[in-house]
Amino acid sequence: MSGWRWVVGLVLIAHGIGHTLGLIPLFKENLVSGWNLRSWLLTDPLGETASKGISGVLFAAGTAVFILAGLGVLEWGIPHEWWRPLGFGGAVVSTVALTLFWNAFPSLFPNKVGALAVNVALLGGFIGLWHWPTDEMLGQTTQAISDHTQLIS
Repeated sequence: MSGWRWVVGLVLIAHGIGHTLGLIPLFKENLVSGWNLRSWLLTDPLGETASKGISGVLFAAGTAVFILAGLGVLEWGIPHEWWRPLGFGGAVVSTVALTLFWNAFPSLFPNKVGALAVNVALLGGFIGLWHWPTDEMLGQTTQAISDHTQLIS
């Protein structure tokens, strides 16, 4: 297994686990000053309960999808070809969650800035700006890529 596969897989899994920080304010109030699930856009019109429910769904989905994407990169129970769609979806959900619930993470750096940096790297790679990481970097040989393509079609 290539070194890049380990790095990308473990970063995705760690990024997913990091999203559990957004779930902590659901269960515990009066945390560190300013750490809450108040949304600048949703809380006033929808109310505290609905806003917290939406944040819980978004952060739980981000957690699950990034962990699954990482497992896909590592080919641990998730097909390798699933990791890109899962990672893309996770990056979109994560960015929406962070944008709507900016205070769901306790600190600007590394929590918020780090999460957004990983999302930007993923989205930039997925939409083709950087063509990164390549399947070859992740240890997928041309034959393995061809085999996966034949299985799909």
